Amino acid sequence: MSTLIQELRSKHRSQRRALSEDTLAGHAVLLEKQLSGLPEFKAATHIAAYIAILGEISLEPVIRAGSEIGKIFYLPILRGSEMAFAPWHPDTPLVKKKFNLLEPDCDESSWVDPTTLDLVLSPLVVFDEHCNRIGQGGGYYDKTFEFTLKANKPLLVGVAHESQREPKLDPQPWDITLDKIVTEKAIYTAK
Repeated sequence: MSTLIQELRSKHRSQRRALSEDTLAGHAVLLEKQLSGLPEFKAATHIAAYIAILGEISLEPVIRAGSEIGKIFYLPILRGSEMAFAPWHPDTPLVKKKFNLLEPDCDESSWVDPTTLDLVLSPLVVFDEHCNRIGQGGGYYDKTFEFTLKANKPLLVGVAHESQREPKLDPQPWDITLDKIVTEKAIYTAK
């Protein structure tokens, strides 16, 4: 891994963790407004999401509003080097697992394959306006959604604070470019 990537990760993780609770809450509300206006979000039924940690932009308002209109949300389940997805509603219990991530407390038989999702809302650490991303470093999203290089579904949408944007990133050969990135202030589409 390059030193530049490590430096960018460290810088943006620190900045993200320094955001106040009020700022985090405000950004989450603005993000919900941005996402709910996207035609792709309106058309999606099966949506992968995540539970925010360490200053990530929260999807709580998105999940709450989307659940009220019949959207079904799924949270990642880390298994090996890839992810499966388990259905989740705000009333579903969560358990702390690998990397202190919260996963739905449900039977493996309810998990879905990533190919069945309509839309994936992906956390990230750093992004650029061309929808390149730097994630946490485990490669889970890249490995799990490598199949999208040959398929149109699901739509991959990164979500982040606008402050996580850098002018330009140089993607690695294994990086999966996102279709869109949505922040509390803007929507970026891959070119």
